[in-house]
Amino acid sequence: MIKFVYEIDYPLGQKRTYLEWVRSIAETLQAPPELKRLTSYDNVFSASPQRVVEFAFDSLEDGARYFERKEIGRIFQAELPQHGVHIRIAVLKALTDYAKGAPADQG
Repeated sequence: MIKFVYEIDYPLGQKRTYLEWVRSIAETLQAPPELKRLTSYDNVFSASPQRVVEFAFDSLEDGARYFERKEIGRIFQAELPQHGVHIRIAVLKALTDYAKGAPADQG
């Protein structure tokens, strides 16, 4: 599993505006078949990052196809910078080394 993780802070005093925007784009973000799971988190302590959004895919190629879609690209390239600040992105590969009963990774 591959995850694209977005860390986002709300512009000062704009959390409600951000959440309204998210509601307006949620269906578009969830529609493409490459996406396996979309999860968002709010920082309980209101510290940075204030919001974390995880996009899960079966492969890096599926993630690339997803973010290359015109409707998705528009959201992240044109709209997100208007609704979030201090945006950071990480691409992570899931491992099993902490899973109960998983064999140790020899690679």
